[in-house]
Formats: sequence, C-alpha cells, structure tokens
Amino acid sequence: MDPNLFHLDWERLFEVLSAVIVMAFLLERALAPLFESRFFIKRFKEKSMKELIAFILCAIVCILWDFDAISMVLLKARVTIYGAIITGAIVAGGSKASIKLFRDVFGFKSTAQKEYENAKDAAAKGAKL
Repeated sequence: MDPNLFHLDWERLFEVLSAVIVMAFLLERALAPLFESRFFIKRFKEKSMKELIAFILCAIVCILWDFDAISMVLLKARVTIYGAIITGAIVAGGSKASIKLFRDVFGFKSTAQKEYENAKDAAAKGAKL
C-alpha cells in the first residue's frame, strides 16, 4: 500500500474511541463488586491481581464480541484475535483510569476500601511513633 494514500476516518475513530471508553466504564463497574469486596482487598491488595484479572476479562470480552479497535481504525477487512487482545489491554487500561478518576478525583470508594485505607493509615502512624 502506498503510504501517501493512508488517511484516518475521523468519524470511525471517534466511534471506536467512544466504544473503548464505554466498555472500560462497563467492565470497571462489572469488576467493582469483586475488587471492592473485603475478601479481595484483604487477600490481594498488595498483589497485581486486579490488573491481570481486568486484562483477561477485557481480552475475552473483546474476542467474544469481535471488537478489534486497531483493525477498525486502520480499516482492515476483518478483525483479528491479536487485535482483539490488544484492544482488551487498552480497555483494561481505560478501566484502571476510570477507577483512579472515581476514587482519587471524585472520592467514590466502597466501605471496604475506606476501611482498608484507614487501617493502613493507622498502622503507618503507629509505626512512626
């Protein structure tokens, strides 16, 4: 393909980006009951389980629904499994960003998350004394 013929379809790009953002919010909210549960916070808070679980779920969703953002933006004839997996990683990253937005900017936290942070702060203050 001649590189001079390449161009982006901006309408399609905004539709794909909108779909990625919506999927990130939906999947973040779908995972919230697990990630904000006392069980999960106590056992896995200091480990990287959330990111791994989010990536696997997002990749599975993108594969099952044939959502390959890269092929859609670059106008390929069909979606690919690799593109769907990369799109799943993008959605999982967007999900993490939405969690930071809700928790850090808006201050929305589950009671289990608040209890964990309060206990961690109390332990840190006790260690300094």
